[in-house]
Amino acid sequence: MTGRWRVWLALALIVTLVVGVYQYRVLLMVLWQQPQLLQAPQLDNEALSPPENLGEIAILSFSKTNAFRHQESIPASIKMLDQLGQKNGWRFFHTENGGYFNTSALAQFDLIILNHKSGTVWNDEQRQALKDYVETGGTLIAQHAAGGDRSYEWDWYLQEALRAQFVDHPMERHIQVASLLVEDSQHPATSHLPKIWQRADEWYNFVESPRALTHVLISIDESTYDPESSPMGADHPLVWWHPVGAGRVFYSALGHTPATYSEPAFRQFMEGAIRWGLDGPDALRGEEHEF
Repeated sequence: MTGRWRVWLALALIVTLVVGVYQYRVLLMVLWQQPQLLQAPQLDNEALSPPENLGEIAILSFSKTNAFRHQESIPASIKMLDQLGQKNGWRFFHTENGGYFNTSALAQFDLIILNHKSGTVWNDEQRQALKDYVETGGTLIAQHAAGGDRSYEWDWYLQEALRAQFVDHPMERHIQVASLLVEDSQHPATSHLPKIWQRADEWYNFVESPRALTHVLISIDESTYDPESSPMGADHPLVWWHPVGAGRVFYSALGHTPATYSEPAFRQFMEGAIRWGLDGPDALRGEEHEF
């Protein structure tokens, strides 16, 4: 091979490398910032007891992440929750330790919020404790990333708690303004919202609509933004709730951006969801819901 061909080959390899790095720059940046994505899940196997001074109304806020971590949104959400707690007399216990998911510890909480929890975060005993908490009358609120894993090792969590499998979200135009359609204005979380709620966020796509399995509160109009690779069409729910045993699960796909937690309408949305959750399974007694 002549010297000229070696130069041309080297230049071609450099160009290929540069193009490849550019095309996958987002993925490479994520992996650099999120090393846990390449590691085995880290579990907390020691059973723990929460502090004794939890207050009259105690809420567990859990944000352990063994998959994608919302570095800025988790603290923004915690700040919002604490402010709502001060306003309403609620006491939040924020933790990333799965050891608090045992029967005696969970019994001390009036509500559980999965605050951007991601990945495999519980061992078998902890999973059973959460399942029992919900099915015997507890309420679980799952926020954004808590329903944003591409797969789940725990069938109950996907099939009963979430009832929808995340697939992806827009990447090229990541955060977009879109029109949310408020389908139920009677729920405490949505009673203050207009019928069309316009806001910017990261919009999740799911494998299929969970409408047949849940009571949908808010959906999104795909004609008002670009869902990119996995559009769901005319039926694209983003917020819903449903009974699970004697308890209930409320899921909201909203809340990727830290700015979300400063939005007055969103803060009132979460405040209403928490009030509903604290009211217990009889909060909507008299309404007919078939799933």
